[in-house]
Amino acid sequence: MVMMPGPEPKGTAQQRERIRFARDVGDEAGLAWAHEPRRRRSKFTIGSAIALGGFLVLGALPLLLSDGDGQLVRADCARPAVGAGPARIDAGSNFAWQAAGPETGPYVVTLDATEVTGPAKGPVSTAGRVLAGPTALAGCRSAQTVVAGPTTAGIHEIALFRRIGPGWERVAVAVFEVS
Repeated sequence: MVMMPGPEPKGTAQQRERIRFARDVGDEAGLAWAHEPRRRRSKFTIGSAIALGGFLVLGALPLLLSDGDGQLVRADCARPAVGAGPARIDAGSNFAWQAAGPETGPYVVTLDATEVTGPAKGPVSTAGRVLAGPTALAGCRSAQTVVAGPTTAGIHEIALFRRIGPGWERVAVAVFEVS
């Protein structure tokens, strides 16, 4: 019966190789430490720490700290506001708008209009295009609405008008560019 030596412990061959190499090149410090097992390298390095920190600062923290709900404007019962997106569109392509403000209205949303005339219940007239109204803002915000954009290039305005007394007052404006 032939007796075979048992398997060597893991790393023994590498340790012997380190000892031989240190002895061959005359490396006294390497020879002194050659009997010690090699330190296992960590998978978490300084570079991965920097990458993780960069992700947190540039991506995750702003996302986590923002209180947005994916809408163009926040519901605000104190101040009227209107938002349009995206900020730049191609001629004739669609864009979205959304209005916010006190629930008491009525409101009219227009495209490229400086003034609105007409009764509070409608119909209203303007030199531009009426996108919505007269309407109230239930929950202090309108639904986000997608409409066809202007076909002429340039800067265009979405204006929010509110009925105050006998007439309509322009209370908020958002701009976008058509190219």
